[in-house]
Amino acid sequence: MRKNKNEENDERVKRENQKNMIHDIPIPPDGGWGWVIVMSSFLCNLIVDGIAYTFGVFLPKFVIYFNEGKGTVAWVGSLLAGVYLSCGPIVGALTNKFGCRTTCIMGSVIGMAAFALSTLSNSVAMLMVTYGIVGGIGFGLIYLPAIVSVGYYFEKKRALATGIAVCGSGFGTFVFAPLAAMLLEHYDWKGANLILAGIIFNCAVFGSLMRPLEAPKKKCKPLLQRMAEDKAAQLERGSLMGSQYFTVQLPDGSYEKRLKVPVNVDPGVHSSFDLDEVIFDYTTLSGAHAAARMPTISEAKGDPSNGDAAQSQEKKEDKQMKNSQLKDNLEDDTKESDKLLEDAKAAAALRGSRTSVSNGEASNVKRRSAGACGSKDDVSSLSASKKDLARPLARKDVFYTGSVTNLPEYQSQKSLGSYRQSIVSIPKAVQSGKAGKKSGGGGGGGCCRCIPESARKEISGLMDFSLMKDPVFLFLGVSNVFGMLGFYVPFVYIIDAATTKGIDEETAAFLLSIIGITNTVGRLISGYISDFPAVDSLFVTNVCIAVSGVAVFCVPFCYDYVGFCIASGCFGLFSSAFIALTSIVLVDLLGIAQLTNAFGLLCLLRGVAAIVGPPLAGSVFDMTQSYDVPFWLAGIFLFISSAISFMVPLVRRWVKRKEDAQLAKSAGEMKQLKSSEGSPRAVQT
Repeated sequence: MRKNKNEENDERVKRENQKNMIHDIPIPPDGGWGWVIVMSSFLCNLIVDGIAYTFGVFLPKFVIYFNEGKGTVAWVGSLLAGVYLSCGPIVGALTNKFGCRTTCIMGSVIGMAAFALSTLSNSVAMLMVTYGIVGGIGFGLIYLPAIVSVGYYFEKKRALATGIAVCGSGFGTFVFAPLAAMLLEHYDWKGANLILAGIIFNCAVFGSLMRPLEAPKKKCKPLLQRMAEDKAAQLERGSLMGSQYFTVQLPDGSYEKRLKVPVNVDPGVHSSFDLDEVIFDYTTLSGAHAAARMPTISEAKGDPSNGDAAQSQEKKEDKQMKNSQLKDNLEDDTKESDKLLEDAKAAAALRGSRTSVSNGEASNVKRRSAGACGSKDDVSSLSASKKDLARPLARKDVFYTGSVTNLPEYQSQKSLGSYRQSIVSIPKAVQSGKAGKKSGGGGGGGCCRCIPESARKEISGLMDFSLMKDPVFLFLGVSNVFGMLGFYVPFVYIIDAATTKGIDEETAAFLLSIIGITNTVGRLISGYISDFPAVDSLFVTNVCIAVSGVAVFCVPFCYDYVGFCIASGCFGLFSSAFIALTSIVLVDLLGIAQLTNAFGLLCLLRGVAAIVGPPLAGSVFDMTQSYDVPFWLAGIFLFISSAISFMVPLVRRWVKRKEDAQLAKSAGEMKQLKSSEGSPRAVQT
């Protein structure tokens, strides 16, 4: 019996901790300093993607300097782009542990060092390590915090803020393509890389602006609350009504003593008392029964069947009960109160609690008696879990780039506050409580114990490969692999392909600028279109991938500068949706709960494909000495990606029909089992 009471107390403590945690969730300002975050994210994207996408300007110089084939040298740029996408899960864990500011500054230092050390490379292999791998890690540490910080600071205006921030990628390509050509003209590639290293280090300044959000500060207590607390103090001292307890007659006819409620339960019409933040759940000193508590605002809204008449009737009953309680309290004696306090002290001592119960601390008996089971460990886990709530990736929708008002999870809630509560992951320490300590011990096992819990949780969330069993995500992942095999080919080779047709190098470098500026326009247009509820984001993405594949496929048929400009503009305009609508498509197909896991796995798949794509096209060029086949191959890859992605809705409907059939089958079996159990059995004689 005692064990059941302890389990009930543990469950009650867990629920109370979760409710208290709600008020420690940082509230995105949707403006203010958030626009500074948008500016810093825009500039970080400008530098990172601007440098990564303009590797094609450096490609001919590296081929001449190292005397290697273009297929071999292309590994340098593909590693830079692929690694900074593939390291997303690790960077996500670091961001969740140390915050966006520290992670971005760390990435700036690593990226700067990588580009500076690349000038000492005497072989392509060394350039792959410094410029490609180490530089990719640095860029990844800059890129992910720049994206997360915007989603962390915005909710209602997130679509606008994210749209502005990601436009830095296209604008960076537009700026850095002629800048890189100018640097190579006045300096060699080593001098250009040193200058780029200094530019990368500026991301540390932008990262320092990404200050973390803090939990809302406690407001000044309203007048009625202060009056209620004064009244409670008088009740505790016994100076107002002579006793701290009142007697309640239970339905079975017995009587029970309870603590007086030290608050004005009917504060009045003009009260600014925040009922959602003050929860009354006073227990008796013995812990056997719990007094009725006032419902929170969200609980009151969640039960529409309770009308105003029911609430007024409840208030009348409360007033009648209080009047009878006050009469009974006049007959209470202080000796019995002292005896109850002594019993409470003895019970606390038997439980091993370090709480001291005194006459002046009677109002805190509820929390302290509940904490008797947890002692210091529960307090430390509670404070640690409050920090977890303020971590950037505690929100399930932090990678979502669209408007949260379009989400079913938002539309099903009564307010933005209730949506925020539902979308934030409650820390494991709060959810598991005491039971988690008994079963889990130290949390995390084996060699992973040295990794902090927040980082370990985020790595497991971003790299949960069980999602690969979902046919919908599997088709989407394969589609993205083929898409990324052809996506980076124009960025790396279109300048060289134009120069082989007799176009000047400086003029050909501007083709990347055309891709960049049209990509910026495409991101804005695709983001605006996808905000309409009637628009299917997956269909828009598939059409854009197909059109961009046509543009890449037509590059070998361009014989003058105008043709190359048209092909570049079409590719930049339509390929933007492939990147900009990623999170929106994932939420539409898998739901907001799977976004973090799906986004991490998709970045990993895209990174691997981005590493392979350009070297594959370069190897084909080395064999054929023509750019016709590489661009045709890249266009075919984009076509295949679009075709597989068009099959995703069919796969989704097939999975749904299969699940419905299984549910119907299980329901039929259950019905048959019940009918067989209810039928009379033959009696043996």
